[in-house]
Amino acid sequence: MMSTCYSWMQWLWNSLCGSTPARPRMTPFRREKLLYEFNTFLDENHDGVLEECDLKLAVERLCRRHSWAPDDPRALRVKALMKDLWLSLRLHVDENQDEKVTRMEWLSLWTDVHKNAASEKTRLTYAEEKPAIPSWMKEYFHYKFLLLDVAADGVLDEEEFVFVMTQYGAAEGAAKKSWFLMTQGRRILPQDSFLRLCEEYFLSDQPTDPGTFLAARLYFLPGEQRASEP
Repeated sequence: MMSTCYSWMQWLWNSLCGSTPARPRMTPFRREKLLYEFNTFLDENHDGVLEECDLKLAVERLCRRHSWAPDDPRALRVKALMKDLWLSLRLHVDENQDEKVTRMEWLSLWTDVHKNAASEKTRLTYAEEKPAIPSWMKEYFHYKFLLLDVAADGVLDEEEFVFVMTQYGAAEGAAKKSWFLMTQGRRILPQDSFLRLCEEYFLSDQPTDPGTFLAARLYFLPGEQRASEP
């Protein structure tokens, strides 16, 4: 009885103080990484919200770079995976059904992904025996690989990484150093290793993880990225 009364009083105190356990707090470091992804690689028209047209523009840019015809199987695959990403975004975070995903809704999505992973008490992995990550997330990581694989040979090298990242505003020197830190001195990066780096970039709170440098940035300063809604 005493224990039950204490638990109730503790819950009431936490509620009044606004400290009731709710969604896990996102670290400023991880928040900056996710906002950088949104602002740089997804919001193609830079209007502060993500719409289906942004993803279509991203697909068109990728197809032009590879000179893929509209009916090329690779182009059709990219269109399909981006469509799946958009449907997943709307399903998970577009609460008002306005067909727009704001920066805050984008962060909310990754907070839920992190919470679900923690509840399973298992590290997200690409191993076939542990398909723990959502399918839309794997498809998005695959799209990011295609974005960087300029030669379309199934592996990445420094020249490709630097070329693409400078197109998105990265300084050449920072991109080269990021490649070295990300690959730990390796000359090429196979797709499975790249996917693990994506996992670290989107889910890790450790600035020293190799995946931190996936966006060709050497550091992320809290408050640097645009976070407000338009």
